[in-house]
Amino acid sequence: MPEKTPLPILLMLVLPAFNMLATEPDTAFNNQFRKDIGGWIAADATYSIHLPDDRTLWLFGDTFIGEVNGISIVNGSKFIRNSAVIQEGKDLQTIHGGTPSTPDDFIKTNHPDSTWYWPEHGIVENDTLRIFVAKFRHADNGTEGFNFAHAGNDIANLTWPGLEFINAIPIQAHAINGVLYGDRILADTGYLYIYGRKSDPDNFNIPYPHVARTTEGNIMDQSSWEYYDGFGWSTDPAASQPFQDIPVSQQYSVSSYYGKYILLTQHIWLSPEIFTYVADTPTGPWKNKTKIYTTPETSGSTFTYNAYAHPQFNKNNELLVSYNVNGDFWSIFSNVELYRPQFIRVPYRNISYDFWFSDAGEPVSSDRKVRLYPNPVKDLTQLSIELQENGMLSWEIFDVQGRRIANREPAWTNAGRHRINLINDALQNGFYLFRINHDNNVVSIPVMILLKN
Repeated sequence: MPEKTPLPILLMLVLPAFNMLATEPDTAFNNQFRKDIGGWIAADATYSIHLPDDRTLWLFGDTFIGEVNGISIVNGSKFIRNSAVIQEGKDLQTIHGGTPSTPDDFIKTNHPDSTWYWPEHGIVENDTLRIFVAKFRHADNGTEGFNFAHAGNDIANLTWPGLEFINAIPIQAHAINGVLYGDRILADTGYLYIYGRKSDPDNFNIPYPHVARTTEGNIMDQSSWEYYDGFGWSTDPAASQPFQDIPVSQQYSVSSYYGKYILLTQHIWLSPEIFTYVADTPTGPWKNKTKIYTTPETSGSTFTYNAYAHPQFNKNNELLVSYNVNGDFWSIFSNVELYRPQFIRVPYRNISYDFWFSDAGEPVSSDRKVRLYPNPVKDLTQLSIELQENGMLSWEIFDVQGRRIANREPAWTNAGRHRINLINDALQNGFYLFRINHDNNVVSIPVMILLKN
């Protein structure tokens, strides 16, 4: 048993004998993409945008549109460069250009005979859906399946909710710093963090993560973008530097959960191993590298790639993650499963001790010097806290999706015992996490139950 640590908040580093929970396929989600959804039968890349009306727009790269007989693609099926699927509850519907018999790309370039878009992440601003897209062209590099090259980086604008194409605007910073933006657009504390990647030509073209930011609602005002330069933020796109020396796959994600940030990536190149890192800020430093899954499909010519997190589908303290399967192109026609995404559920406790909760809902690092009373809560509860030292004290409340819904800004608080009244008139019945921070020492009370009359 570790000795008591003299922190400003009285804590004991107690690590009960928790077992890691199994990361398993999400059968229900996998089955959703294996039924008739209006033409989509297989694709690679699997991005999702959580829409303001609580629907999800799935975005895919190269896509087969048509029909399947068992696991075989029916003759006459078509191949397009990108597609979308709109999900409302358990209902999914394919979206693409052209007609069902002659489908075309969901988002087309101005010169589709020579270039195409592979969509990445995006966000809705007011009445416009903005999707970051990577532009590619054919390249004769002698490697079948990899004979393509970057040709640009744009933002495709579509009407919302109509999803009618408006235009595509080049990302000015890409032409200056070579960063391919769009891996993830993360809204956080009034900012939009625009994550991207850049290959290092002096290090086997290994991609490293970069990030820009702007204030929410201003993503199209590219003059407002700032670029992380390794120490802080610069208005010069040429100053952009990797926010950490972590190789990332060509599709990676950054999401937030209960005040922490999770970077999820697949080990390069085309490795079956999926890793996560955790940080206290959107730019790191990123720590606690953890292998959360090894994909079982990798064998022979079959490989997996493009692991990605979809936190809008959080359930039972588990994160929904997708990854893509690929291999011999011609084998796909007789076995479409070689080109379909797979979905898994990753218990958050497997990612970090920050998400380790006991069966009784107790935080693993509390000696009960911090507690909520009463709990369950009706309309008022008290936080009882004992501080050993003076310092800045703040608190936050998160819902089961990990979204911050209430907080108290840091305020100077003297040492001693304190009771803080929490009025919850704005909250709905349910479960919440309460987190306090005293001079950067954090204690989480993972279950606050609200039961109004």
